[in-house]
Order: sequence, then structure tokens, then C-alpha cells
Amino acid sequence: MKIEKFTIDYYEEIVALWRKAGINVGSSDILEEINKMLQRNPDLFLIGKINNKIISVVIGGFDGRRGYVHHLAVDPDYQKKGYGKKIMDALIEKFRELRVHKIHLFIEKYNKNVVEFYQNLGWEIRDDLIMMSYIPDKELYKMRI
Repeated sequence: MKIEKFTIDYYEEIVALWRKAGINVGSSDILEEINKMLQRNPDLFLIGKINNKIISVVIGGFDGRRGYVHHLAVDPDYQKKGYGKKIMDALIEKFRELRVHKIHLFIEKYNKNVVEFYQNLGWEIRDDLIMMSYIPDKELYKMRI
């Protein structure tokens, strides 16, 4: 698998991949929002290709202090072959270059397989935090699109 930076030209392909992999695609995943993330973190938005087909994607975010992982997905036809680990390792290396001290990610509770995937990579479940969300504009936010 060849890892490269995402470009907005691949938008439709990654949304299709997210859906195929079971990731909920919401209003923060529309073209304009993904483009904002790409503009803020161009070196942290990665895709993995085999024979010019995108088979994996991960969005990295950096707020100046912490790193964040969003929407890591591997095409189900290519899962359990090490591609998820490979693209995650590439993202972690990018975070190391930025001297990020800690990286966070969020997993929906129902997704036990994803929890196990990250635990196998050395990630730890935090039980000392409570995640909270606030939606400032209920017209803007949509859970699924």
C-alpha cells in the first residue's frame, strides 16, 4: 500500500469508503467541512492506495498541543491485512515530527472491533474522562447525510 496526502479530488471516494467501512457520515463530513480540515492539517490527512484504488484513509488533526485521529477506515475487502496499522503508523510519525505529546481519538461504544484494533496497536481506554458535546447550531449539525 502506498500512503500519500489526501487531496480534495478524492472526496467522493473517501466518503464512499467511510460508508462501506461503517463510519457514520454526518454534516461535518460535507465537502466544505472536509476541505477546512484539509486546509488546516494538509500533512495529516492521509490515504492509502493499492493499484491507484483508495483502500484506507485517516484524518489527523493538530490543535497546537494535542493530536486527534478521525475517521480511520480500511475498505472491508482489505481489512485484517495490516493496512490500518500501516496508515496509523504513518500518521503517528507525522505527529512525532510535530512533537505532539498525546494523541486522542473517539470511538462509538457499539464498535467493539475498532476498540480492539486500537488496543492491539497499544492505545489505552481512558476511564478518567467524560466526553461531552455541545451543538451551537442545530440547523447546521446533522448526524447523518
